[in-house]
Amino acid sequence: MKLSLEKSSNMMGAVSLASPNRHTMSLMSDDLSHTIFEGDPTFTRIGLAVPRKTLDETRVDLTVNNFSRKKHNEELMSILLEEEVPGVENVLELFESFLQTFQSYGAEHQVFNQCAEYESKCGEQVTALHKLIQMAPQGHSKLAQAQELEQELRFERDTWRLVASLYQDRLNSEFQDSEMESEEIWSGLDDATSEDDLVRQLYEKNAIIRQAQLVVDWLEQRAADVYHDSHYSQAEFYGDAVTGWENTLHSLTSKKRGLSTDNVEHNLVTQMDPDAPNREQSRRLHPLDKEDEMRLLRSVFARLRCGQLDEAQQLCFRAGQPFRAAILEGWKLFHDPNMKSRTDVANTKESPSGNPYRDIWKTMSWKECENVQLSVEERSILALLCGHLKALLPACPSWEDQLWAHLRAMIDHCVEKELRRCVNYKRQLQVLPDEYWNQQLTIESIFSTLAASRDKTLLAQGRDQYRIIQRYLIMDDVDGLLEEMSSWLSKGDNWSVHLRPHMLRLMAHLALFFRRIGRGSSDDLIGSILEAYVLQLVSLGRTDLAAVYVAQLPLPEDQIRLYAQCLVMVEEQQESCEDTERQRLLYLAHQVGLDVNAIAKQVVITLCNQGDVIQHANDASLQVATSAEDERRIRSLSWLLMDPSMRSQLLIQANTLMRGYLLRRQIDAVKLTFKLIPPDTLKILSELWESRTGLTDLPTEVAAATREYLSIQAYIDALDAFQEWFARFHHSKPKKTEASVQQQRGGASAQLSFTENLLKEQHLKQHQVEMLRWQAAVDSLTETAIDKLYNVLLFPDGGWMADSVQFEDEDTPRQQQQQLLRQSCIPHAALLLCNILTSTHRHSQCLELANVVASEQQSLYKVCSAEQLAQLTKHLRQAYVKLLDHGESP
Repeated sequence: MKLSLEKSSNMMGAVSLASPNRHTMSLMSDDLSHTIFEGDPTFTRIGLAVPRKTLDETRVDLTVNNFSRKKHNEELMSILLEEEVPGVENVLELFESFLQTFQSYGAEHQVFNQCAEYESKCGEQVTALHKLIQMAPQGHSKLAQAQELEQELRFERDTWRLVASLYQDRLNSEFQDSEMESEEIWSGLDDATSEDDLVRQLYEKNAIIRQAQLVVDWLEQRAADVYHDSHYSQAEFYGDAVTGWENTLHSLTSKKRGLSTDNVEHNLVTQMDPDAPNREQSRRLHPLDKEDEMRLLRSVFARLRCGQLDEAQQLCFRAGQPFRAAILEGWKLFHDPNMKSRTDVANTKESPSGNPYRDIWKTMSWKECENVQLSVEERSILALLCGHLKALLPACPSWEDQLWAHLRAMIDHCVEKELRRCVNYKRQLQVLPDEYWNQQLTIESIFSTLAASRDKTLLAQGRDQYRIIQRYLIMDDVDGLLEEMSSWLSKGDNWSVHLRPHMLRLMAHLALFFRRIGRGSSDDLIGSILEAYVLQLVSLGRTDLAAVYVAQLPLPEDQIRLYAQCLVMVEEQQESCEDTERQRLLYLAHQVGLDVNAIAKQVVITLCNQGDVIQHANDASLQVATSAEDERRIRSLSWLLMDPSMRSQLLIQANTLMRGYLLRRQIDAVKLTFKLIPPDTLKILSELWESRTGLTDLPTEVAAATREYLSIQAYIDALDAFQEWFARFHHSKPKKTEASVQQQRGGASAQLSFTENLLKEQHLKQHQVEMLRWQAAVDSLTETAIDKLYNVLLFPDGGWMADSVQFEDEDTPRQQQQQLLRQSCIPHAALLLCNILTSTHRHSQCLELANVVASEQQSLYKVCSAEQLAQLTKHLRQAYVKLLDHGESP
């Protein structure tokens, strides 16, 4: 059994622990000094020589250790005082650690090294949290969440330990027939007299029993970890060379010598043999001895629950009850090496091991389990070793304990069945009760029983997410596990906020593990879990880690969508995302093979989304202010400035944004957007396209975007030119002085002195010079504004905001916006031009404008409404009248 157990334990990456659960696998180790409590100072081990140090060496060690411990304690206390939830910041480092581990063990054959590293990282954090909690005073206000976090990480560590143990065995046994018939199992044996050899073969050939044993080992290791942390110094207080029931012995000895005894010492047992308390049922042990015995039994059972048979037996010896240590020997399988054919010449006999009358011991232990005179603790110890499930369950309060008890009973039943079926015993075996054989347990029936329990605490524990994951792992239902975990994603608000990220981390890495070993058949479920984890990383401010996990999605479109969503979250979380940060995040995506251009495009599309409904202002003369949200949209275009190859998308998305702003008359927002586009964009587009294809004509979409960009530029230039002319014409005209006004009116200048008249003449000449300068500036600005406005009205190749080529779909939102802009901006430009011409008395040019609007070549009148045409006609009629008044020919 020991060889088989070591093989199973090695799958877990742990050293095999001798335990009663291996009664079908191993013999008790003769060396009681090698246990997981090797460093326990309360144990004095038999035959173990501990070298002693000199006094000076001890003083040096104590000084160094005290200094290191003091420094470490100060660091822990600073964490307790400073952090809102102690230890949480350090635990968040697990996200980086898991990513490094995932990348370090990327090969398929390293998948279990990866699991071991996950377990190790979680274990380190559990240890650190446990020390932190121990350092804090009792009732510390900040410790509640830290304790929950420690428990959370314990579950995660144990889950990875279970994954490595079970799936390493399952993958190794895929090439073997786990359903072999019993005759095939024993076909390789030389004889059929060794229980140990038969059970070893059973474990090697029967995957169900072997994996059930692995789960038992895992549960016992979990219990050992908890016992070590919480009960380490509570039961191991027995000294060396202690006599059992010493208080009862002292009372009996004193009574025999005629010495006085206390009232509590009356009605004690009269003999000191192990069966005396049961045989003399009307008498009892000394109350102190009874208390010590209950404590001993609880401690022995706790050690057996941890898989530490050697420690349990040692406790019995040290408590002065070696008979209890002997009871723990009765379950062991009999093995006589002398029964096999031997080839050595000396023909030396070897000592047999185990109990040749194990069936008798088991029958008697079963009867004792049903003896109500025994304590629950004592019956549970015997029930554990003989497979009596009913007597074992009362000592198992938790979900893990119940699972452990059922699995132990299942293994015991299967092993006993095969032994009685195949071993060639030389005598008639004791018949076990029918209740024993009726314990037909399977993994599925065990979990069904636990789910149907009436214990509310047990049911609540069974509904815990970690235990649900472990249940699916034990049942090897990977698809069911993925479906279950995926269903939890909609319950995020029901989880504790500081625990949810760790659960998502476990779920994501489990999904990746199953996909790597070829067990996860649903890419959609795995993708949904990875997506939730990636979004959680971004919300925690760990966007650097997201790209690697996004790259694990199978479909490129899902990768683009998810990473773009991450970048959108980054942009929304930060008031102003720097270009260096954008460049770095896109570089991380490029490093893992993501489509950076498509991602940047999707980010801008998402951030610049202005809604499905096309909004526009009816009055083209309005000026709407730019909001903070508009500024954020404009800044988001910077994602497309990271790479020159994305300039075409930059132009397309910027045009989309500016169309919306123009329709809502947010002219300042249009100018901000236009300013963000580098001036060399059109040149770069032509050069890139020509270098790539050798053609000078841009593709249709890019050519249309270029034409639209130039249209917007022409309109912005026209508005700027008009604003500059308007400001100069109406607000910068030199004002006449009062003296010049009087002189023009022929005022009484003769009454003024010569000096005053001279000063007035100088003021008049200065005003005339300023008027000439102003008029020259106005004429220049007028010509510029007229040219700019005519650039809009006479935009070449089809007109302003009109595509020069036909698209397949002629009713897209873009084309609808373009049509609305033509209906709004072209009449507005014509009215502005008419305003300039009439204000500068260029009435003949107004009539030229009328010809342009009415021309069929441009068809500008078709985009004007009746109201706009009436308003324009009114100005033109006034210009016509002016011409007639001045005697000019129209």
